Amino acid sequence: MTARDLLLVAGMVFPGVYFLVLGIGRLFPPGGGQPVSDRISRLHVTARDRLVETGIFPFPGVRLVTSCRPLHAAEAAFLGILAPALIADCSIRRLLLLLPLSGTIGFLVLFLSMREQARQRIRALRSSLPIASFLLSLLLEAGTGSHVALQEVSMALPRGPLADELKEISRARMLGIPRKEALDRSRHRVPLDDYHTFLNLIQQGEELGVGLSRALRDHSGKLLEKQQQRAEAFAQKAAIRILLPLVLFIFPAVFLVILSPVLLNLWEMWRR
Repeated sequence: MTARDLLLVAGMVFPGVYFLVLGIGRLFPPGGGQPVSDRISRLHVTARDRLVETGIFPFPGVRLVTSCRPLHAAEAAFLGILAPALIADCSIRRLLLLLPLSGTIGFLVLFLSMREQARQRIRALRSSLPIASFLLSLLLEAGTGSHVALQEVSMALPRGPLADELKEISRARMLGIPRKEALDRSRHRVPLDDYHTFLNLIQQGEELGVGLSRALRDHSGKLLEKQQQRAEAFAQKAAIRILLPLVLFIFPAVFLVILSPVLLNLWEMWRR
């Protein structure tokens, strides 16, 4: 079978399988069965959770990743390497040679994607933490209970890792899980010292019965100061990072545009 024949067969089979799956899905009554897309999504979520639990991703914040995009990227890399090679030469020997290579590249894409997703989630949680601390202090000053205040803060925050963590803590309280255990679970998922301090303040306030509003407001101010310091440090590094592209690419192009008429005139004068 040539590559042209294989592409022709695949072009006929894939649409047929797609419409067959759609037809079988419509045979189920509404609510009587899960759509195929939902089942695939659940399989991806289960695979992601099991991979995280195995501990093969050693970087911090991996438990905050809720997206299945790293798995999708790994699958695309795996099939993107395997499929064209098999179309060119569909043989068992070539398949056995390409499977380890495709699997290794797919796992590398998964590893890098998970690391980037974890970094983004940690940055998002760190940026939302001062707002959450300040809002919680305002609600506590107004006389709201800590449980209701956490629920209100989780709904007021934009969608992100911090809102998810606070909702999970509130949900654990409604399910009868002790608050200390719920806070310990959240502390285990989030490897961030500022967030640990935030949880410690909540736990001390509930255990000791002391006022939290003042401590939370001070904590919010400290977090804002840290964010400002990080922004200043990033601005200082940005000036150094753009120096190399300026010297290697932009400045030579500018000099060439500016001096090219002068050089052309000198060349014409020299030829005469």
